[in-house]
Amino acid sequence: MKGQLGIMVATKDSLDHLLGLVAAAEKQGVELVIFLTGEGVLLTQDPRFEQLAGRAKMALCEVSFRAHELKGDVPGMGFKDFATQAKHAEMLEDCPRYLML
Repeated sequence: MKGQLGIMVATKDSLDHLLGLVAAAEKQGVELVIFLTGEGVLLTQDPRFEQLAGRAKMALCEVSFRAHELKGDVPGMGFKDFATQAKHAEMLEDCPRYLML
């Protein structure tokens, strides 16, 4: 399987699973696109989250990030990666395969 795989993360207890999916996708040469929303943005506070930096295209819902009163930089994400749900919709359109955590 080649191509892109989109992963929408909306749960706060899914980092282990996400890291495993990233490793498996890398072995298969699959490009990953990850969008964090809802409680999924809380994964950014786990020190292990930085293991994702540079391994996938990532974005997060800025509204969810602020709603959880989170602040500061997120490893592997720049200013433009703090997005709206429109970014999530783009991922749905662009990725032929899609998972939800």
